Amino acid sequence: MDRLPFAGLEVFLAVQRHGSLTAAATALGIRPPSVSYQLKTLEQRLGVDLFVRTTRTVKLTEAGRLLLAKSQPAVADLFEALHDAQANTTSRKGTIRITLPFDAYEMAISKKLAAFQELYPDIVLDLSFNEATEDIIAEGFHAGVRQGDLIADDMIAIRLCPPAREAVFASPSYFDRHGRPERPEDLMHHTCIRYRYISSKRFAEWQFNGAQGLTTINVKGNLIVNSTTALISAARDGLGIGWLYRRSVEEDLRTGRLEHVLASHSVERPGYFLYYPRAHARLEILRVFIDFMKDRSRAKTDTP
Repeated sequence: MDRLPFAGLEVFLAVQRHGSLTAAATALGIRPPSVSYQLKTLEQRLGVDLFVRTTRTVKLTEAGRLLLAKSQPAVADLFEALHDAQANTTSRKGTIRITLPFDAYEMAISKKLAAFQELYPDIVLDLSFNEATEDIIAEGFHAGVRQGDLIADDMIAIRLCPPAREAVFASPSYFDRHGRPERPEDLMHHTCIRYRYISSKRFAEWQFNGAQGLTTINVKGNLIVNSTTALISAARDGLGIGWLYRRSVEEDLRTGRLEHVLASHSVERPGYFLYYPRAHARLEILRVFIDFMKDRSRAKTDTP
């Protein structure tokens, strides 16, 4: 292959990003037949199909996924290089796309945003809330935030907050009526408020440390929520036992609105990290965001 098919790659990435040949043509400012021709030419040159096309959908083949994983960051680097050459300066303007769970936003990001926006008013943070571990390259994100044990080894990871301990809690009135569990297994005889993740639809697992190691208790209850705020409010109202990170209910525990039980069995998680591919390490607006978050995180310690 003596020459790189830049036009075909641009069309390929546009089709994947926008979901159809017509939408890609609109985004690129060209006619749909040109998109079809460029894509077909690229597939013929490579000798593989990059998409499976139906009347309604366009989906990547395995070969297409491999090309996307390698070409997307490379093309992003090319555009960055062209922009840098044109501007002849280091830009601190633009949009950073980050995927993260809402819990991570509340725990590690939200309280730092006002200061960041004051320092860098020309940087736009595009936050996409999702509990699932996404392929940030394929989905077009610059970075993601996840628990430290959920990040792939080929990513660069920066700690945003210290390890976090989980907590089981309820209102004193609930415990006065129903008694306090002394072992994790006792939760099976209590009404528990279950949390369902918004994107994956699965229930949060209640895990505990015990003599046999890590144990999962399949709790039961007649209230299911997908909001941590609603979960805490329901627990305050005496509707059942809740489970979250302790720091999420620290103020309620301090004031006595909620009571912590099974503390000796609680599990400590590694804490949230911001992670990104090496291909994005030179992106100035991302580097500025990372440096800011690192500086604000160094002095933080977890509450036991």
